[in-house]
Amino acid sequence: MWPWALLLAAAAAGGAYWQGRQDGRSAVEAEAARDERLIAQAGQASATAAAEAIARMSVRHTTIRQEVEREIQVRTEYRDCRHSPEQLQRINAALGPAAAGSAAGGGVVP
Repeated sequence: MWPWALLLAAAAAGGAYWQGRQDGRSAVEAEAARDERLIAQAGQASATAAAEAIARMSVRHTTIRQEVEREIQVRTEYRDCRHSPEQLQRINAALGPAAAGSAAGGGVVP
C-alpha cells in the first residue's frame, strides 16, 4: 500500500503543477489581449482627435507688409590700437626669455 500512496502523491503534485502552468498561461494571454485592446482604443482616440483638429482648421491667405529692417554690423579694427615704443619694451621685457620659448610668436609683441 505504501508505494501506491507515494505514486498518488506524485500524481497529485504533477497535476497541481500542470494546472498552475495552465492558469499562468491563461493569465498572460488575458493580459496580452487587454493590452492589445487598450492600444487599439488609444489609436482610435488619437485618430479621432486628429481628424477633429484637422476639420477645425481654416486656410487664410494674407499679405504681410512690414518695414525692411537694416542691420548694421560694427567691425572692430585692431590696427588703430598700437603701443608706444616704451610700453612695447616693457611688454617684451615682461615676457622675457622664459615665456619666449613657450609663446607661439617667440614672445615678441609687434
